[in-house]
Amino acid sequence: MNKLNIFFKNEDIKQYGDFYKIKSENFKDKNRKGKLILVTSINPTPTGEGKSTTLIGLNDCFNFANKNSIAVLRQPSIGPFFGIKGGATGSGECSILNSDEINTGFTGDFYSIETANNLIYSIIENEIYFNSELDIDKSKILWDRCIDINDRSLRQINYFINKNNQQNASFAITAASRLMAAFCLANDYEDLKNTIENTIVAYTTKNKPIYIKDLKIVDSIMLILKNAIKPNIAFSKYNSPIIIHGGPFANIAHGCNSIIATDIGLKVSDYTFTEAGFGADLGAEKFLNIKCRKMKVVPSLVVITVTLKSLKYHSGIKVEDLDKPNLNGIEIGFDNLLKHIETIKGFGLNYVVILNKHNIDTDSEINEFKYNCEKFNINFAISTMWQDGPSKNQHLVAFIEENLKENKEINFTYKLDSDIKTKVKEIANKVYGANDVNYSQEALDIIKEIEEQCKGYYICIAKTFSSLSDDPKKLNRPKNFNINVTDIKINHCAKFVIIITSQIYLMPGLPKVPKAKS
Repeated sequence: MNKLNIFFKNEDIKQYGDFYKIKSENFKDKNRKGKLILVTSINPTPTGEGKSTTLIGLNDCFNFANKNSIAVLRQPSIGPFFGIKGGATGSGECSILNSDEINTGFTGDFYSIETANNLIYSIIENEIYFNSELDIDKSKILWDRCIDINDRSLRQINYFINKNNQQNASFAITAASRLMAAFCLANDYEDLKNTIENTIVAYTTKNKPIYIKDLKIVDSIMLILKNAIKPNIAFSKYNSPIIIHGGPFANIAHGCNSIIATDIGLKVSDYTFTEAGFGADLGAEKFLNIKCRKMKVVPSLVVITVTLKSLKYHSGIKVEDLDKPNLNGIEIGFDNLLKHIETIKGFGLNYVVILNKHNIDTDSEINEFKYNCEKFNINFAISTMWQDGPSKNQHLVAFIEENLKENKEINFTYKLDSDIKTKVKEIANKVYGANDVNYSQEALDIIKEIEEQCKGYYICIAKTFSSLSDDPKKLNRPKNFNINVTDIKINHCAKFVIIITSQIYLMPGLPKVPKAKS
């Protein structure tokens, strides 16, 4: 028996197969009442840190204790599901029901976003094909096609628009598309429509901007998105409600579920648990600097998840040796956790650490972890939610409630009115721990060209998730390094400048043996 009727009236939701769609327009004028709890982690490792486990598990624990709690998650992308990452619906006792459907298309939101995104590009090239009065310069199109599959062959494509017009273009994965970011940062239907109307997608041959509204397709785009804009409801193994909506990646996009979904969560529950992709250097940084700034909300607590295996991995221990007890590895790898704590404290927010305990963790290793937490005055708790479920983890309810705080404001990493290079350096210094930022000549030329038109834009850095640096091999807490910016793209739709570092692609490739074969 789920608790859906506690949060929603019948007229607020519509059944959609095994799931529900929320009629978001019904909540536009309601006030927020809940406390927002952000779940993040240290830099991800091959064995996982249990961020989804913690989020789903905490929501189950609170609901088991008869608290009005709801979780808000991103929708998984099909690309990574069949690629290297697998699903994103939890596991063990902390899992979401009907996970196969959720991981492979869910209620069709990604398809709608992909279709709307590609309609825009198709119309742009149609204007070029017929030499329309818009006079579009084909070399100055600021839009990419997208598809929700990992396909490295689509990173750069070359084709003919017509006999006389050869074109170079590229695909992004849908989760990294410009429209996905705008979709997830919209406050409501009207805000999304206004954003789309006023998005620059190209320039004329005389260098005048062309907006989506100039293409006269805004109503068609909104028709495609009218169902997708409504958040989805799924349920955990213990029938706790979970809102799932939107799905930008955190390493190549801003990594947060939609503002609409989070806003509804805060309006219907006393406790809203949400997450941001990958580690605190990527997802949490963007959640706080971009999403919270846009929706004018401050988390009451940040939960940083960690496992003993992940700490040992950051100490340099090989994956095949992580099951072996190693106290020294825990002590050394603890530095990565300390940096992420330092980052959250830099935002002026309170935090706790939750250790996701594995069955193989020894008492001596757990004691080593406890010793380091106590040494640095870290509030921590140990979770066995994956193995035991909510009934045996009720101590976490009191632990979370005791550490909630009415934070008045966020100490943002950068000021929106600063110049692009200043904003990037602030993130690199304060969040990554870098000494400086190096730019390719191409990146410098782009900054010079876009600085004025992008004044007040957010910064979205595309970086490896494996390291605090831009080198995935530099684990733990690297010292004396610079961030290397190789390219820059603009997302006028979401109002952020995408800073691309090292070898980061907006279209991922498949591994040698993709999970699609398993």
